[in-house]
Amino acid sequence: MKFEDQLRDQRRKAGLSQEELAEKVGVTRQTVSKWETGQAVPELMKGKILADLFGLTYDRLVGNDVTTDNPDWEQLSDQIDWTSAWTKKYPILQDYQHMTKARMLSQEVADLYDRVGKELGLSDLDTFLVVKDMVYQHYRTHRKPAEK
Repeated sequence: MKFEDQLRDQRRKAGLSQEELAEKVGVTRQTVSKWETGQAVPELMKGKILADLFGLTYDRLVGNDVTTDNPDWEQLSDQIDWTSAWTKKYPILQDYQHMTKARMLSQEVADLYDRVGKELGLSDLDTFLVVKDMVYQHYRTHRKPAEK
């Protein structure tokens, strides 16, 4: 759904007039009208306020939310080389693959992945999601302040 349609629908579901929404976000009613007609888009922080107000993610509000509700998502996802897709932004994703130590550690990660799936009785996809979340939780709690 386009941003302007999503915004209008969410505003109406919340029972808010354009003026009431404008007041909550800190803009004019005319600005909300321009957003809802596609004549303008909110700056990032205003968009985040709108998403929070409606209990949505920012991506969902602006129409970029990719969900697994789409039956083609898994097939499409399998066709994407995610490493290549992210390498331009994060060159380390290509560089580490040529490090001897990284190849050895990669096998240890694969063994851990298999162990998590087996010991928790998970499907392959669930194992991937759990291991990914474990790594993310560790990263989130152990990164240095400058990285936050």
